[in-house]
Amino acid sequence: MNRRNAVPAVAALLSCLATAAPALAADHHRERSALGTQLRYRTTTWTSQGADISIMAPRGWSFVVTPEGQARFNAGARPDVLAMGYRGEGALRPQLQSKVAALQGTPSLHVLVARGHGRGDSASGELRYRWTPQGGEARFVDYRYQGDDAYMVAGRLADQKGLEAVLDTASSTGECS
Repeated sequence: MNRRNAVPAVAALLSCLATAAPALAADHHRERSALGTQLRYRTTTWTSQGADISIMAPRGWSFVVTPEGQARFNAGARPDVLAMGYRGEGALRPQLQSKVAALQGTPSLHVLVARGHGRGDSASGELRYRWTPQGGEARFVDYRYQGDDAYMVAGRLADQKGLEAVLDTASSTGECS
């Protein structure tokens, strides 16, 4: 690379590094960088259980509606995912207690936050944990409950900051620009 091309290339690289979340590199192999917090979003609307539902999801993430009516967004070449579905009208606390009980005994799983209160439209809560599958890399999972909706993000632990930004945007009520 000649000097004339090196300066713009280095400037572009520094710009990318300044805006991306730091990656956790375990070795010197080429690793994908951590999911950045400065993603662009789009509104996606689908019909589930007779109602139109909308969510703000990252642009470029593929979209599918499961047979249960849950929306899933997958981040292309990354193992990151965003999902939204119907939680139901019941009280949130017993649902969370049941979910945490089902997770108990899972090797290398650490519950970080488990809180919830209310029922129906007044429910709110969160379940956050990290898990390392045998022979795999650490994963971050975060569920957010708002009313009768459930939002979830999951991905590499190195992507936690970006995943939290995705969850904040997705669970906001149309406040994303």
